Amino acid sequence: NPLFATNNATNSAVVRAPLSNGKTSMRLYSIINDNEAKNTAGMFVDEGGSEVVPRLDEVHDTRHVSMADEICLGGSSESNEHGDGMYPSTPSFGVRQVVREIQSLFVPRGWPESVTEDYLRYQLWTFPSHVFGWMSNSLAGSSMLKALGVGSGPVDSVGLSAAIKWVTKDGIGAAGRLFVGGKLGFMFDEDPKRWRMIAEAFTTLGLSLEIATQVSPSNFVILAGGGTVAKALGHGIGRPCFRVIQTHFALANNIGDVSAKEEVWETSAQLVGIAASVALLSGLESLGTPEAVVPAWFAVQAAHVAFRYYSLTVLSFPWPNFKRGSIIASHFITSGDMLDVNEASALEKMFESPTTLPHGTDCIFGSSWSDITRTWTLTNLEAIDVARMYESEKYILVIQEDVIHVILWVDAQGRDTMRAMLQACWIDAHKQSINDTQTLLRSSFESMRETFEYFEQTATNHGWDFERTIVPSQDSRLAMPTVD
Repeated sequence: NPLFATNNATNSAVVRAPLSNGKTSMRLYSIINDNEAKNTAGMFVDEGGSEVVPRLDEVHDTRHVSMADEICLGGSSESNEHGDGMYPSTPSFGVRQVVREIQSLFVPRGWPESVTEDYLRYQLWTFPSHVFGWMSNSLAGSSMLKALGVGSGPVDSVGLSAAIKWVTKDGIGAAGRLFVGGKLGFMFDEDPKRWRMIAEAFTTLGLSLEIATQVSPSNFVILAGGGTVAKALGHGIGRPCFRVIQTHFALANNIGDVSAKEEVWETSAQLVGIAASVALLSGLESLGTPEAVVPAWFAVQAAHVAFRYYSLTVLSFPWPNFKRGSIIASHFITSGDMLDVNEASALEKMFESPTTLPHGTDCIFGSSWSDITRTWTLTNLEAIDVARMYESEKYILVIQEDVIHVILWVDAQGRDTMRAMLQACWIDAHKQSINDTQTLLRSSFESMRETFEYFEQTATNHGWDFERTIVPSQDSRLAMPTVD
């Protein structure tokens, strides 16, 4: 019979079971809550009727128990005599062992439960993007060296190109990175996919300027300097977005493991990319057509950007930003149904500005009170009526010149932002049928108050986390004045 032993000090359990071939299978588990696991998952019952061990397949589904390690004693294990798959066959050597070693190299421990479901799809699309990215950088660096007459062969060119990158990246591009980190950092959390593609646009511009040095060597300093600045901007934008994506993957709070595996993916792609670029440059040189490096670079860079784009399309963030928040709110208003995270992410337009609602109305979050009152068209009584309407909310929404402005209080949270979003999307959907602005404003507010609780509960059931809502907002927040 299987033996089940727990260690309360380490919240661990060991399951040891004899197999039909006389060997022993032992597994080490970590238990979040032993009682909870037993009550929720049920028990495995032996022939004598005594409770011995929680059913592992059910426990696994509820995530109360997760496998930390497996040890097979006395050789390779086989399925247990009960034939219920409780102790699956796991050869110590052979193909499965090789696959397991490769898996441990490229994916975080506990995969797939320890990361989000889009992790592997993203990595599989990103890997070729990294390969073509390194090839593109190598070809661009080779062009600069050719423009200077440096390097006698492709291997020398790639090596010297890498050296130049390390020298210049801390020089001319430093100012660009300071600007990006200091002025744009708050925007990357809201829409990392869009900003990651903007980073690719800057990088492509920088590499194209480096490639142009081969065509116009006399302008080397201007072209190479401009290319370095553009690439620095791309790097400064891309890396923060990359960190947001990594944090999203760390479902089990394992950001360190996820980051380490990312290095493995990127380094593997780097080795493949550099080897491919050396082979390509060698081929062009042997054919006597070194000038063909320019069209070759265009093809390689196009492939890199395409793979980058598709890698971002598979990401499904469970927190609403402006686009996803407006998509699910607008769909809820028009149909009464809720889109799940994957469905809304598929409808998200990566390059669209995060200020336009689905039906075309512009909406600005974080507007200042002075911006609103500068073009204020309300009478004093109407203004007082608006203020009273929002007295229990942590935002004020007004319509000025067909633009929706949302003024946020300093203590407004993600849930308050989604309340404003639901009201804004109601206005966006009904503005053609209601001409009076004040009627439209009050009707939208009343609809939001009546439906938000159901909207939020339905969204939560579909995997959304309103507390993590992030929308692009201005620097202004409204605070209640204090009286001494």
